[in-house]
Amino acid sequence: MLELEYEKIGKQIALLRKEKKMTGEKLAEILAVSPQAVSKWENGKCLPETALLPDLARILGCTIDALLMPRELLILEAFYTDGMEKIDVTPFVNSSVHNNQLTISLNPQSMPSFPDNGRLKILTLKYQTPEGTFCQWACQNDLLYLDLKSPGLVCDVAFKIVGAFYGNAQSSRSVMQKMKHYDYFQWQAIPVNHETFPSLTGSDDTEYLTLIYLNADGIHCISGAENETLYYSGNRTCLCRQDGSRCILPGIMRLNWNAGMDCTWAGALYAALHYMGESCTYEQIMGLSGACYRVCFTKVWDWSCTDALVAYDYASVLFQAIGYEPVWADRLEKAGRKTERQSIVRDIQDGKPVLAINLRIAPEWGVITGYLSDGDELLCRTYFDQNILDEKADDIDFLKSSEGYLTNDNWPFLILHFGSKKPAPSPRDNLITSLKVLAASFLAPPNRGYFQGREAYEAWIQALTIESDFTEAPDQETIARRLGVNDSMLLNLIDARRCAAVYLTESVPLLDGGPQQQLKALAGRYAAIAAMLVEFRQKIQRRQGAEAAILYNQMQVRGVSSPQLRREQTELLNRVLQMEAENVSLVQKILSGNP
Repeated sequence: MLELEYEKIGKQIALLRKEKKMTGEKLAEILAVSPQAVSKWENGKCLPETALLPDLARILGCTIDALLMPRELLILEAFYTDGMEKIDVTPFVNSSVHNNQLTISLNPQSMPSFPDNGRLKILTLKYQTPEGTFCQWACQNDLLYLDLKSPGLVCDVAFKIVGAFYGNAQSSRSVMQKMKHYDYFQWQAIPVNHETFPSLTGSDDTEYLTLIYLNADGIHCISGAENETLYYSGNRTCLCRQDGSRCILPGIMRLNWNAGMDCTWAGALYAALHYMGESCTYEQIMGLSGACYRVCFTKVWDWSCTDALVAYDYASVLFQAIGYEPVWADRLEKAGRKTERQSIVRDIQDGKPVLAINLRIAPEWGVITGYLSDGDELLCRTYFDQNILDEKADDIDFLKSSEGYLTNDNWPFLILHFGSKKPAPSPRDNLITSLKVLAASFLAPPNRGYFQGREAYEAWIQALTIESDFTEAPDQETIARRLGVNDSMLLNLIDARRCAAVYLTESVPLLDGGPQQQLKALAGRYAAIAAMLVEFRQKIQRRQGAEAAILYNQMQVRGVSSPQLRREQTELLNRVLQMEAENVSLVQKILSGNP
């Protein structure tokens, strides 16, 4: 019986974590426990320590009781919103569930208070029952009732409007029939005015169009005031607001290191493609592009050697694989910026995020998520945002003005647009292209001062043997930089080879006979490389105290600060290089059709 309860609790923790789009490693990091501990909880092997329960419940958006007493009706996500601002009421709504029944009255006494802005208030729910995951919504002053037999809205659709109102908090009417009529014409924009949605006769105050819609991520609500415009995204999977001088794409995921997406280019791509409704995973992006096989090194120990595109063109391969035409703006002079800003504005209005490098703090890839002041300010997601976003989590003015995005610090020197869509190659053709990139990038010559593939390993190993670089540098900052770059390279190499193993394993059914077995061996060797590197990096962290840590990219990194650790790393990299060379030989056999 106890085993069964542990299993139920573990499944509940895993479900809530995934709903927060959080990896087990990220949850472990926040709670300061090992990833193995989280895995044991989720597999029903043991329970979290009592002292961890308040933080665990807060992070997962539920009560401690909801964690330890799993029930069949579980509220995964609940927001009380006016279509512009929203308040997370998940713990409160979960606490209102009794005997797998929810009864809640949406009145000012029971729900959080909003500024008196005249907008209609909506409660949106995403919930789990034994039958699956469903959504539901209710308007202000409604009585919402849910139980295990209540018909819920299935949220595995690309896009569907399920509620539409025109008016305000005092008086409104359903305009679903109007929306169905306009949908027939496939409008790209919805003008909010009295011609499109006739006003109520007795209304003298500002009126609003409030739309509730489903997409693959769940249920959402957006509101536009009269004389504003609501826009469909380019692939019609979501809606965004524009008031003429600004346009913001809502809900683009956050980007963080140590969350299973350590290649910033691929992570930014995943966030953008996920928003656009494309189904590829981060691991598939790494595999389709060939970036999962990359390794790069420069003798000056620069952070840029971890940038996926610094020496090899993985972008063209990826865009061909997913069927988009890449459109670049590379190191524009100031005279060209006005035209490029207009291109960014057009893409955002069409619902397409834009990728760019050096948006905030340092040259790492991020996503342009909107614009203000006619494009003079850009909103973005980057890997440097977490601390500021945590500080502003309860700042209503910030959330209202920018949908929770930060403004860019710098004009990016490299910008990448999603151009026209065309038919993509077959998964098998993409796999063959990926394997060709594997061999080509391993044998690639130096480019722009960066060693690649085999030569990158050899140069990296050689650089680690120069003891004076780690003992006789002009200052401690230079030594710390080398240690930090080395650690960042290890982190990126682990991430890349893990992705290679995942992508190739998923691709095994695309081949037959001997090549299929060879692909399995290839994937297995990459998994072994990742495991060896993880073990070594964990060894470094165990040997180095917290006082030896240096800070970069909001991460603590502990370097190979002793000659012994550097010797161990060179031995490890030599073994990895040998395994990489064996993989290249195996790929050449697969490509040639030899058994």
